[in-house]
Amino acid sequence: MIRVIILLGILFSPFIVNASNKSLSNDLALEAIEISEKDLDSAIFLVQQSVVADPKNAKAWATAGKIYLLNEDILSAERFYKKAKALGPLLKDVKDLESLINNKKKEE
Repeated sequence: MIRVIILLGILFSPFIVNASNKSLSNDLALEAIEISEKDLDSAIFLVQQSVVADPKNAKAWATAGKIYLLNEDILSAERFYKKAKALGPLLKDVKDLESLINNKKKEE
């Protein structure tokens, strides 16, 4: 019985860790958005940590792109957009970022 419990723990631990990383990634991205109006440097740091926590989180990559766009860094915003689009092309946040980048380019 103990061996079965240990085996199940080993089998399911990657799923638990992955869910935990995604949650941490989303929390960091949300916090970055909240502080972006006051402190862009801290927001950039948080959103970088967000994509490190879960590199497969398209929402985190899109949020990073938005933060970089707020910082007037269109090249970085586009780089984060491309990664977000590759991970989640149908995600609303990805489509929103694409629109924001296109609007910013029109302004220039």
